[in-house]
This record gives sequence, C-alpha cells and structure tokens, in this order.
Amino acid sequence: MVDWSALRHAYGPAEDVPGNLAALSSPDEQERHDAFGELWASIVHQGNRYSASAAAVPLLLDLVADPSTPDRWLPLHLLGVIAVGPDEAWLPGGVRLDLLGEDETRAYEAVRAGLPVLRDLVADEPSAAYLLGWYPGDTASLEVLAAQDDPTAVVAIGLLGLPGGVPIAARALTDERPLMRWAGAIASARLLGPGAGDGLLEWLTAGSDPTIPYLAGDLGGYALLSLSLVGADLFEPALIRLAHVTGDPALTTVGVALNAAFPDGPVATGTPFRNLTDRQQRVVEAVLHHRKAWLLDGHEFGNVGLLISDYGLPHGRDRLAAYVNPATKII
Repeated sequence: MVDWSALRHAYGPAEDVPGNLAALSSPDEQERHDAFGELWASIVHQGNRYSASAAAVPLLLDLVADPSTPDRWLPLHLLGVIAVGPDEAWLPGGVRLDLLGEDETRAYEAVRAGLPVLRDLVADEPSAAYLLGWYPGDTASLEVLAAQDDPTAVVAIGLLGLPGGVPIAARALTDERPLMRWAGAIASARLLGPGAGDGLLEWLTAGSDPTIPYLAGDLGGYALLSLSLVGADLFEPALIRLAHVTGDPALTTVGVALNAAFPDGPVATGTPFRNLTDRQQRVVEAVLHHRKAWLLDGHEFGNVGLLISDYGLPHGRDRLAAYVNPATKII
C-alpha cells in the first residue's frame, strides 16, 4: 500500500495523485482530461520528477494494459515524461543514466519494470514504441519493434542501439513513404554513426508531424541533431534550418547554431559585436533577422532571448539589434 502522504510532487504531499490516476479511466472525457492536466502539473511539472512520479507508474501501467481504458494515450504520455522528462535533453543519443538524479533514476527504472506491458501494447498503441526506445540494448523490445510497420518503431530501434536494427533502418531508407524514409535516416545515424552518410540533409527543412512523438514531431530538428552522430559540422545546416522554423523548433535550431558558433561557451559580458568570430557574428545576425524565430503561436517567445543570453549576448531582440548596430531598426 502506497503512503501517498509521505510522497511529494511539485506542490507538496501527493495525496491527490491516486484520485487523479483513477479519474484517467472516467467515462467522462472532461474529467479524464482534467485529471491528466493535474498530473502533468504535479508529478512531471516542467519535466521534473518527484518521489510520487515513480510511485504512479504501476497504476499508469494498469491503465494502459486495460483495453477498456479510454484515451490510453494519456497515461502513455505521462509514462514517457516520467521515464525521461523532456526528450530534447537526450536526443539524438539516448538517456545518460549518469546524469539522472535520485528521483529521476527511480522513475526511469519504474518504467523499465513495465516494459513487458508496453511491448504487448505496441501493435495497438504506437506511442508505446516511443517508450521502448529509451531502454537501449533490450533485445526483447527489438523483436517486438521489428514487427511494426511504423516510423516511431524504426526510430525506437535506432535508439536501442543493437546491431540487429541496422537492416531494419536500411529498409526504411528506401521506403516509398516519406516518414519511413525519415525514420530510416534517423535510425541509421544512431546505429552507424559516420557510416550513415548524409541521408539526413534532405530533411533539414522538413516541418513537424504530430504522429511522431520524438521531439514533439519536429522532423527537421531531429535530423539536425542527428547530424552530430555522423560527424557533421552542424553550423551551416542549422543556419539553413533556421529560415524555416518558428516556436519550439526554432528554439532547438537556435540552440544548435549557438552551440556550434560558441564551442568554448559564452563570451565575456560586454564583448563588442566586432570582436566576435565570423561564425558568431553570422549566427547572431541570422537569429536577429529571422523574426519568426522569436515567435510562439504568434506571440513573443521569451525562451529564445533567454537562450541567447546564456552565451553572453544581450537578452531580447531589441537589445540584440542595438548590440549588432545601434542604428538598426527592427521590424
């Protein structure tokens, strides 16, 4: 019996968690979605995990294992975040166990214990394949995923990192369906490294697809990140992609471009623009003049400014414009 009062989530004692978990199976859609929102805000708040997160896993697994559970994607989605948090932290290489904190490790291992349940779900719930991929070296998961004709399963096979996945990724590369070819390129980069060639480049300008759970469906962003696995210099590819993105995909792309231009970390505060390297100047100007990179759903996206300030540059588009040229007027 779980003593929920002794466990904690983002807002304190976790007594409310079992009630919200039970509500995920409610026949009332609004009640289910409200409960999901409460759990999202508490046991995986902003991608963090708490002592209550791991404790919730067995009950979530019971829900996904029951075919009568409506909207099984809701508990599956929670399991994914409990296992790894925001997946952009780990792509394209996979989870680094040595970087997990105590609560994160417990949560990750709690989901690992449910892999047999998740394997049984893959044929009916493709998002279960997403979860299997986060546990590298699992041969039982490879066998299950290999039987699926689905791009999420192919990407998961790549993340498993097993040699048996190489021919599966290779077949996907020649599939007539674009999403399967994309998945084949992603998986091949993970499995073969520099031997994967440049099959990723054609996807740099690709948009998002809501059917792909990795990186919230950001196809081009995942391709850009995967270029690091094949030994490519990400600077020019990032600038190419930058012209095609806004919102979260832009944040991913700006992050890659800045990292490539500032390999030694942030510059000293007050460093003049003229003292930046050619690459650094190019990325600053590219981000500054691509207005859509600063928007999320049509509104100012403050995270871009915060990311730029992490490299010692002025925070905010107006300040960045004045930094580059005090006479500049931005639109």
